[in-house]
Amino acid sequence: MEASSLVVGGILNVLIIYGTTEGQTRKIAEWTTTHIRGRGHQAKLYDSAAPVSDLHLEAYDAFIVAASIHQECHQETVISFVIAHREVLDTKPSAFISVSLSAVLEGGGTEAQKYVDNFVSATGWWPRMTLLLGGARRFTEYDYFQEQIIKFIVMKGGAASAGRDREFTDWNALANFVDRFLETAV
Repeated sequence: MEASSLVVGGILNVLIIYGTTEGQTRKIAEWTTTHIRGRGHQAKLYDSAAPVSDLHLEAYDAFIVAASIHQECHQETVISFVIAHREVLDTKPSAFISVSLSAVLEGGGTEAQKYVDNFVSATGWWPRMTLLLGGARRFTEYDYFQEQIIKFIVMKGGAASAGRDREFTDWNALANFVDRFLETAV
């Protein structure tokens, strides 16, 4: 079935599923929801950690899944959601946004792609589009051990200003990705 046959009047009904550990992926998913609505489509946000109640995936024309990397893995709640609903995700336009510091560190693109490859392998889901997107580091919110791990990652990647909070999300790249996804899904 062609994606265009699913859409009524050129208006998509998009579900954005996300998993977050520190909040940046939630911010990205909320921004994505607002952006899609601003383009004249319907969008609903769903936290993969929330209990499933009346979520009817058949009612949606397209899906965007967003998850962040922590300890070299995406959130287990997102992995479980995708595995449980892979059949529906595979039959409609779908995209995956992987949020990590690796995506923005010099030479980190290969590592960030490896995380996506591992996710696809674990879930069996092949999203039509993927985006490697930078997240954020918030030293002011970390405990001592989290801070040490992030400092190691940041220093390994050569990023400056370790110890300060910083957002790495490229909002223009996200906007372009979402717009391309909407164009291909209609």
